[in-house]
Amino acid sequence: MASPNVRNILRLPGRLVAAPTNLLAAYPHGGVELGVVRDVEFRPGIKTSLVTAEEYGGVVTEAIYAGEAPILACVLRSFDNDLIQRLFLNTSVPVVSGASGDRIILGRASGAGVNRAGTLRDASAIVLLFTPKNVDMHPMVLIRRAIPMVEETAALALSLSQELGLGLVFYCAPDSSGRTYDVGKRQDLTL
Repeated sequence: MASPNVRNILRLPGRLVAAPTNLLAAYPHGGVELGVVRDVEFRPGIKTSLVTAEEYGGVVTEAIYAGEAPILACVLRSFDNDLIQRLFLNTSVPVVSGASGDRIILGRASGAGVNRAGTLRDASAIVLLFTPKNVDMHPMVLIRRAIPMVEETAALALSLSQELGLGLVFYCAPDSSGRTYDVGKRQDLTL
């Protein structure tokens, strides 16, 4: 085991990529860039059940691994059309003359072609990669099947004093092989 060294402390600025095809290729690794993000956090969500001994006053005598519920959370700092389309169930592209071409987020409870409450989100799942700026020295996070969602308490700051940001959560669901995520250096990971 190596001795602790402060030079090994990491700061990991990075970016998100959807559907990477070659981790050894330059950014975006054959995939699609997903806007500008900040405050990216990967949470493994490891769950543990504790076994206590009543005869010893309830002291913990064993711990049982009870699975994981991993997520990747971040704040979207820009409106990226590819990501907006996956985050929100109801969007459209304006067809009026002189339109920007950017997606419109549609708040709809019902109507023709509207995705209503109870709609499954699996169709929006993607392979998601957090790729650090220093791809050769810092670890990547590869999520095998990420279901993108707007964080339930997210709010758009419509203010001059704060930048616009939208809280996102990517739930890590198992792929067809039962894999959820890998964390490691790019030369050690496989798609």
